[in-house]
Formats: sequence, C-alpha cells, structure tokens
Amino acid sequence: MKRILFSLFLFLASIVVFADGGFTVADVFTDHMVLQRNANVKIWGEAADGSQVEVLFEGHSRKSKAVDGKWMVTLRTGEAGGPYKLEVINGNNKVSFRDVFVGDVWLAGGQSNMEFALRRVKDAKAEIDLADYPQIRYYKVPRKYYPGHEVPETSWKTCTPETAPEFAAVAYYFAKNLHKDLNIPIGIIQLPVGGTTVEAWTSRKLLLSDKDFHPIIERYDSIADAYQSGEYEKIYDRYIKSLAEYNKLSAEKKQYIGKPTEPMGKWNFRRPVGLSETMLNVVSPYTLKGFIFYQGESNTARGAQYRKLFPAMIKEWRASWGQGDIPFLFVQLPRFETKTRYWNELREAQYLTSLHVKNTGMAVAFDQGNPKDIHPIVKDTVGWRLAQMALGKVYGKKIVYQGPEFRKKTKTGDGSLLLEFANAGTGIIAKDGSSSLSGFMVAGKDGQFYPAEAVIVDNNRVRVKSNQVNDPVDVRYLWVNSGYMNFFNKEGFPALPFRTDKYRLETEGVCVNPEPMIPQLDLFLFIGQSNMAGRGYITDNYKGSIKDVYLLTLNGDMEPARNPLNKYSTIRKQIDLQGVGPAYSFAKAIADKTKHKLGLVVNARGGSSINSWLKGAKDDYYGEALSRIRQAMKYGTLKAIIWHQGEADSRNPEAYMAKLQKLVADLREDLGDTKLPVIVGEIAEWRVNGTSDAFNKMLRTVPRHIPYSYCVSSQELVPLINENDPHFSADSQIILGRRYAEAAYKACYSKRIEIPIKR
Repeated sequence: MKRILFSLFLFLASIVVFADGGFTVADVFTDHMVLQRNANVKIWGEAADGSQVEVLFEGHSRKSKAVDGKWMVTLRTGEAGGPYKLEVINGNNKVSFRDVFVGDVWLAGGQSNMEFALRRVKDAKAEIDLADYPQIRYYKVPRKYYPGHEVPETSWKTCTPETAPEFAAVAYYFAKNLHKDLNIPIGIIQLPVGGTTVEAWTSRKLLLSDKDFHPIIERYDSIADAYQSGEYEKIYDRYIKSLAEYNKLSAEKKQYIGKPTEPMGKWNFRRPVGLSETMLNVVSPYTLKGFIFYQGESNTARGAQYRKLFPAMIKEWRASWGQGDIPFLFVQLPRFETKTRYWNELREAQYLTSLHVKNTGMAVAFDQGNPKDIHPIVKDTVGWRLAQMALGKVYGKKIVYQGPEFRKKTKTGDGSLLLEFANAGTGIIAKDGSSSLSGFMVAGKDGQFYPAEAVIVDNNRVRVKSNQVNDPVDVRYLWVNSGYMNFFNKEGFPALPFRTDKYRLETEGVCVNPEPMIPQLDLFLFIGQSNMAGRGYITDNYKGSIKDVYLLTLNGDMEPARNPLNKYSTIRKQIDLQGVGPAYSFAKAIADKTKHKLGLVVNARGGSSINSWLKGAKDDYYGEALSRIRQAMKYGTLKAIIWHQGEADSRNPEAYMAKLQKLVADLREDLGDTKLPVIVGEIAEWRVNGTSDAFNKMLRTVPRHIPYSYCVSSQELVPLINENDPHFSADSQIILGRRYAEAAYKACYSKRIEIPIKR
C-alpha cells in the first residue's frame, strides 16, 4: 500500500511540474517507455516561447529552444538496453522518466481485428497467466475522437499477467515472437480503433488531392453542414445517453436493446480525417522501427479505390514520421461470408500495395478467418506471421516468411494450365493431406469461371484443369469472400490469393460506402404516453425484426424495426421501461395487408399530459415529434398520426377535446397536410377510479369534432398486472395495434371521405 501511495504521489507531483509555466512533455513519453535503438529519437512538448529545454539520457545532453511555444530535441540512442532514466529540464522544471528501455518500437494500427484485446482470444487465461515479459511494453493511445474530447491519461505498460489482458492480441503475439528471437526490448504503440475506414486515418489534404477521393470528403461535408446550429450536439447527447443505457443493460444481461448507432458528424470517430487529427498526431513523430497494420473490413465496398487510397495513407504516415520509407507490414483480410461486400477485391488491393509500395510486406490470413464471425478469436498465428515477415524482411534473417506466390502460367497440350510459384520454400503441399488443392477456378476466352482440379506437380508447380473448360486462358485462386484453403508451403505459410484476368471489378467507380438501400416508405408517427411507448413484456413471441418495416434511429437513419419500438424516442423514460406497444402489431398488419414497406417514428413519453404535448409547451414534446417525423420524411410520405394518450387527463374529459383539436390542427399545419389522418385510441376501461368511462365516451366523439380522424376501442383488453395498472398487457397491445391498423387502412389506403363535423 505504501508503494502504491508513493507512486501516486510521484505521479501527481509530475502533473504539477508539467503544468508549471506551460511546460509539458508529450503524453506518449512516460515511465516504462521503450525508445528506438540506434536512432535519432525525437522528444517533444510545449514550453514558453524562446525558453531552453534540455534532455539528459545516459550521460548525453541535447538542448533546444521553444519556437511558437513548441520544442523538440533529437537524441541519439545506442544499442538495446536498460533500464535507464531520461530527464527533461526547462528552467526550474525538471521531469524524470524511469525504467526506460532502448529497443525496437513498432506502431500497431488499423481497426477492430488489430484492436482485439488479448483477454478475448481463445484460451486467453492460459496465455495471460504466462505473459510475464519485463522487456515488452505497450502504450495504448487514448481514444480521442474529436478536439476537446476529454480522455483519461495513460502510460506505457510493462507486459505482465495484470496488464496483458488489454494488450492488442495481434501486436502482443508479434512482440512476443520478436522478443523471443531478437532478445531485445520491444515496444508497441497501440493505435487501432474498431470500425474505422482507412480515410479516418488520413488528412483532409490527402482526400482533396485525388478526384477519386473527393466524394469521401464531399459526402461527409454535406452531412455535417446539414445540421442546424446546436442540432448535432443535441442528437449526439441523446446517443451518449442511449449508449450508456445499452451498456448498463448488456452488463446486467437484461433485456437486449440494439446498440445505438453513432450519428455521423464532427464528433463521430468514423468520420474522414478525424482520427488522423486526434490520435495519430498524438504519437507522431515518436521514433519507430516500423508499422504493423490490420485494416480493410470497413473499406470492402471500395476495393478498387483502396488500390490508391491505402498506398496514399502509407505515404502520408511515413511523411508524418519523417523516417523515410520505414517498414510497413500489414495483414491481408481473412475469409468472411458476406453478400454485400467484396473482400476478394480488397485483398487484391492489399496485394498490389505490397508489390508496388517500397518496403511493405503483407501477411496472408485467409485461413485465419471465421466465415461466420468478422472477429476471429484466434490471433496467435497472425501475430506470428507478421513477426516472421519482420524477421525476414526487416531484420534480414535468412528464413521463409511468406507463402507460395503466383509467378506465371503456361498452357499445356491437354487443356491444362501449368502454374509456377515463388516463395515455395522447401516445397508446396496440401496442408490437409489431400491429393488436390482447393479454391482454384479457370475460364476460357468467354470469361466464365468454373471450379478446377488442382494437383501438385513438383516443389513449386501446380497443374489446374476443368472438364468444363477445353481451352483455359485465366485462373483464379480463392477469388471469393470466404472459402476453404489447403494450399501452403512446408514452412506453414499459405499461398497468396490471386487472379490472372483483368476483368472489371465490382467496386470500380465506387468512391464512398453505399448507404443501406432503404425503399420509399409509408411513414407513421406514433405519439402519446406510456401505452404508446409500450409496457408489455417482450417475450420470444415479440422479438425479432418486422418484415418490410423500418424504425427511425436517433441519428436519422432507418433500421429494421424490432421491439422495443420506443427505444429511439427522444423524450422517453429509461430504456428498461420500454416494451411492447401497439406500433408492433400495427406495422405487421399494415405491411402484410398492403405489401408496402413502412417506416415508423415512435416518440412517446410515459406519464405525459396533453398539456405537455401542445405546441409551445415547456417540455416541447410537440417540437420533438415534429423534428423526428421531418427527419424521416426523406424516406417517404407520412400517412397518418397514431395518438394514444389520456390516462394523465382522464379526470377532466370536458377540457380535453379543445386541446386535442388544437394539437391536431397545429400538427397538420406544420406538416403541410390539412387532411392528414389522425387515429386515437381509448384508454383502459377497467380503471378503478371510474374516470375511464367518461373519458372514453368523449374520445369516441373525436371523429365528429376533428375531420379525418378515427377512434379505436379498448374493449375486452386486459391489464399488464392488475386493475390498478393503466397499462395494457403485451397480448392486449397486439389486439390494440391491429385495431389501429384497421382504422389506418380505411384512412390511408381507401378513398378518403370527408366526415362532416356536427355543430
């Protein structure tokens, strides 16, 4: 305990020193760090303009003056070793870093498969229990998504069973294998963020430098510029609250709620350029040995563009570090089953990058993928392959570090193609022991590809033939999203997927990720209080998405509709109160009867009175409903408003009608449709206070007082719990929703007949 308190004291003291006079050392420099060996290492930070900064390390001193409040010192390091102390002095300020090692530093970047923590891998506990490597350290760059985003401070961690769980698994296995072979300290800077596209890690200048990249930034700008002042902040705040609720419920293993989607805009971490500014620049130009990178899943709709975009990113990263063409090793995407993306075309773009960009290398991982899971839990082989590539390509070890790579094809006289491969090592094999190699296809001049039999001829040649192609011209190997792989060399490295044809790519001309194809929808707005929000229990009968029905999300997208349908309400109570409401069966009934595709906007609030729904009311439920339906109207046409409210007003039915008339009139005026159907529903008829009879009697007269309106009955419905409960059971909500649907069908899908108002 004393040691912990003393360490805490030193840490807090260093914060005070850092703040004195505006003097700082960049956040990436902490105790336990690894500095690159035999290199001109850059140390930097901030200080008073013109003041001198001195760096002391292993008996050497280097000085520099701050310019425009920033300073940088270049320090020459020697051979691997440690632990050492590094000191930085600025006037009366002195900062010391202890337990500093000199070795090789690699930056690990990419998205979720690089970010994937060691604690999540297969047999994680066994690996973590043995992960005691004092000379392997990692620094996890804080996930800062936008300027001003407050993030917790972090520091370099020594790899121990206590710290290893958060080590990026691929990077951990990479470091472990390098350390074992080289016997030097290894430092890893962890930069990956799941779900990110490659353009999130580039600059705006880069995206504007090529016409094929322009649409990326143009689309983002059009989205960001469309928000009115303060609108995005409001939407993002809702997202954060909804995400917190989702995380809480998921941790408690309670009712599953779909994870909310982050609204695109200036705070979205997936936006173009964003992480380049807020995370990459935090660690650039920390002197490195090289980069390892595992990314591409989020760019698989744009494989053709990736051929230029990925090399451009590599070039920009290298320029940012100022270390010339330092090694850049990356993982080719593994297999994964999907019908909407083109992983094969992205893999080819990665392969072409390895061919044409100097000092790069690609580790094949096709066999390491899980066809059903985009995040395979086995990461050790990928890390090992990257390490072997580094040992062979970067460190000059005389080893085989990659698999068979296609070199040329030759026609034979028997209708076969003879293929020759480089990097065959001591020979090519079918790893599973079979007599043939899987994954080959051949085509004639017509360009139609058929499965081919592939047999090994000798150490580096394969013969392929198909009975369906008499005169083969081209061959493809694993030109698929997912498939079976058994083609390896004896050293254990898989063959590189390839094709010999030059047919047009499916992704040619695709410059931005396609948006989900949402058809034109019939829109319905559901507003009111708790029975509209839904309090019925979501049993197995009421789970799953509704066919051809979509739900408006918090950020204005449409997603397949599933319970609870009030989860994206901007005015709702806590998420675990939301359940089955009438919108569920309403949507199923309308979609089934009309064969139309529907869009639902459900924005209800339990316990709300009609006063709180009136235009101009303090709570502004009216404004929220109006804003939400306007968001949705880009997807289709509003057909009707479904209103279920009154429990909070049941003691005063006499005053209710005039307020409802005003509410409807205002909604119709603001939505530009004076004949917009409005359907209301009776409240529970069993209320013990006896107020429901008079209130429901009043509601039944709504069609006489408000044109183009309808009222549905609550007769024979039953309570959720008991007669003191104003909420309908889930089964009763289903009946009520169908009654609403019957009225909506008459109102919206048959000729409108104006109902005169009795005076």
